[in-house]
Amino acid sequence: MKKSLLFFGAFLAMAAALAAESGKPAGQAEKTVRLNSGYEMPVAGLGTWTLTGETCENAVYSALKTGVRLIDTAKYYGNEAEVGRAIQRALAEKICAREELFLTTKIVPWASDPAADIEDSLEKLKVDYIDLCLLHQHGSGDDKVYRAMEKACKEGKIRSIGISNFYTPREVEHFVRDFEIKPAVIQNENHIFYQGTALRDWCARYGIRMESYYPFGGRGHTKQSLENPVIKKIATAHKKTAAQVIVRWHIQSSFTAIPGSSNPKHIAENYNIWDFSLTDGEMAQIAKLNTGKRYENW
Repeated sequence: MKKSLLFFGAFLAMAAALAAESGKPAGQAEKTVRLNSGYEMPVAGLGTWTLTGETCENAVYSALKTGVRLIDTAKYYGNEAEVGRAIQRALAEKICAREELFLTTKIVPWASDPAADIEDSLEKLKVDYIDLCLLHQHGSGDDKVYRAMEKACKEGKIRSIGISNFYTPREVEHFVRDFEIKPAVIQNENHIFYQGTALRDWCARYGIRMESYYPFGGRGHTKQSLENPVIKKIATAHKKTAAQVIVRWHIQSSFTAIPGSSNPKHIAENYNIWDFSLTDGEMAQIAKLNTGKRYENW
């Protein structure tokens, strides 16, 4: 018995030493994941869909001040210039360094000149490279856009490439099999009522990271997610908000989450999810909420 206690004490001391060495409290989640491209990507960030003008710029700036280092935009959103201005403000004020940021944009499949679109994104975002560029969705120009992203990747203008709004292994396999550079990320609709775990598991064999847009269900469905009785009960148990529980669920499910908001309080709330963990039982309860049905059809 005495030997067992001594062994247990030594184990605790070793764990404490390792925690001290890493600078993280025991049980704290990693804030980044290494992509198959070799680059580190934050697992939580800010989405900017529907944000425009000063509202967008201020939201991105607020997120960066909060500690968020992943910012997601797209050519289609029409707000790359605003995102770029916010980033330049944060860099000028030394809130962060460029190498700490992970900036994502997307190119639409109907782009007549995707190489020119990439150059335009670089100019609007005011950066020398884009951390992740995605083919935004299905379209007749899928291959043309993906090849342009591959070329830009080889030229150092893009660090990682991927796809968005592709939901089956059959759709994704084309990009794995027929191109030189595999997707590093797939960004899809994903939330507690549509849990893309089957595609996530298939993608894992290729080291492809799944990223969730609409992590709360998207416009018109957020309330349904945040007021779900299961989520609210778990939030009460952890003294956290429903939004924090859902973001935490995404991360513990090996998804990256990019909730969108223009409210500084909500942006900070959505990112303050590093000091608690959901139990296996709680994860199982949330898994049962899956309906297998998406809200969008693109």
